Amino acid sequence: MSRPQLTNGRIRLTENIGPEDHVKASCWLNITDQALLAQVEAYLKSAGNKDRPNVQLELVLGPEGNRTWRTVGSFNLFVNEPREKPSGFDR
Repeated sequence: MSRPQLTNGRIRLTENIGPEDHVKASCWLNITDQALLAQVEAYLKSAGNKDRPNVQLELVLGPEGNRTWRTVGSFNLFVNEPREKPSGFDR
């Protein structure tokens, strides 16, 4: 796999978390250039899950020099679109 064009591997938690804590993550792009926004939205709508921007959360284990990483979560970026009227239990 080739190296991604855009990355950020320096995500920091600002507080310690325990095994019973619930953690969630968010990602967004604030694009003010309307032409660029249209291009990004078109790409995200046409890209399969493999090609969409992806955020991974990893747990770092072990002392420096002998560390291992375990992925504990991930999510893809997608375009927010208006939802259809709820049906079934969501009404």
